[in-house]
Amino acid sequence: MTNLNLKKNKYVPLILLFILTACESNTTYHSYLHPSNKGWGKKDTLTFKAPIKDSLDTYSVDVEVRNRADYPYCNLFLFVSHNTKDSTVFVTDTIEYALADKTGSWTGTGWGSLHQSSSHYTFITPKRKGNIVIKVAHGMREEVLDGISDIGIKITKRQ
Repeated sequence: MTNLNLKKNKYVPLILLFILTACESNTTYHSYLHPSNKGWGKKDTLTFKAPIKDSLDTYSVDVEVRNRADYPYCNLFLFVSHNTKDSTVFVTDTIEYALADKTGSWTGTGWGSLHQSSSHYTFITPKRKGNIVIKVAHGMREEVLDGISDIGIKITKRQ
């Protein structure tokens, strides 16, 4: 029998990481895309292609935003489109994303000059298996929006 001295075992962090990621087994898709370093252009649509293996399940879709401390606003308007019902027809929603509270403090989690927020967007029940496409564009007045580092989509199977 092997002695598992946890204080000296170099594999403990790896084991803990495996256990923590195994708990996230309901996550079907989780990805981030990065707008240009020169800023996020109004016409620069971020396109996510998420594989769906089971069309009988309902999924929760979250939109995640990583903003830098130099982002000049407390909110972010996004145009989010998806083709979950029909592969050729896109449904588009406009959502307002609160990134800071009334006092100007960033919401979500953060370290240094980078802050991350996550917000539930919608529930979907795809009509088919295969890739669904989710497109995200900013809906702010500026032609080029500064201060947004990443936009993410997380799709989780509901239980």
